[in-house]
Amino acid sequence: MYKTEKYLQNRSGCDMIIDNETENGILKEPQMSKNTRRESMLEYIRNAKQVTCEELSNHFNVTEETIRKDLTSLSESGLIIRTFGGATVREIGGEISMDQRKIQNFSQKQKIAREANKLIKNGDLIVMDAGSSIVVLAQTLTNVQDVVVITNSLETTNVLARNEGVTVFCTGGRLRAKSMSFQGSHAENAIKSYNVNKAFITCAALDARRGIMDTNEGEVRIKNCMIKEAEEVYVLADSTKIGNIAYVTTCDIGRITAVITDDGITEAELEEFHRAGANIIVAK
Repeated sequence: MYKTEKYLQNRSGCDMIIDNETENGILKEPQMSKNTRRESMLEYIRNAKQVTCEELSNHFNVTEETIRKDLTSLSESGLIIRTFGGATVREIGGEISMDQRKIQNFSQKQKIAREANKLIKNGDLIVMDAGSSIVVLAQTLTNVQDVVVITNSLETTNVLARNEGVTVFCTGGRLRAKSMSFQGSHAENAIKSYNVNKAFITCAALDARRGIMDTNEGEVRIKNCMIKEAEEVYVLADSTKIGNIAYVTTCDIGRITAVITDDGITEAELEEFHRAGANIIVAK
């Protein structure tokens, strides 16, 4: 690939240079500026809801490496959510679907799931919520015997039903389609009827001062039941959730046995959690 320079005159009569890239001898159209491209990219993602790097590369006529840099910038600005191989629209103050959440930050969730697996022992009686990180945990749960899991997640139930080392109980209740989870008094009473030794839950946001937060009150009530019944409580949260704010506080950080996150957490964030008395397990 090499560049050619084409001289044009602007409206004031002054020369201006347009750099065009050529590839295999074919002159390409001049590319838009970085800021303009990112503004257009944000609009494109909002319209498409979910995109891949390859799709954006083809649409904006730039390399996938450039696309990844653009997506990182947009994500750090809180405008989109990075996913494995692409991005999805951020619903401000809201909640994305389970299908979107399952692919969002998937590599981080796998690391977290592997670390959480180390905490599960033969004979454990466990309660799990309906977060997408819990689905990944269920998918990676191996080499266990006589483990009992109670969950309000339809997807986690389906995954664990195929695991011969696990007996799974689904709470039942009112099914919430967006999260594929059971809520309401039936689900809450089912959780209260078990004496569990470990709870694995997720969150929409996590802050050392504000605690564990979520976007749906029904999910928060379920999580609170799980926290109350469990001897140990572990929160699975990838590092993109740290420092964010969600509508409803589930519990204070001091109620949690440990937060399991990925190595994207910063030293400053770690120090802040340690000052708050939180135990942080960093999955690598």
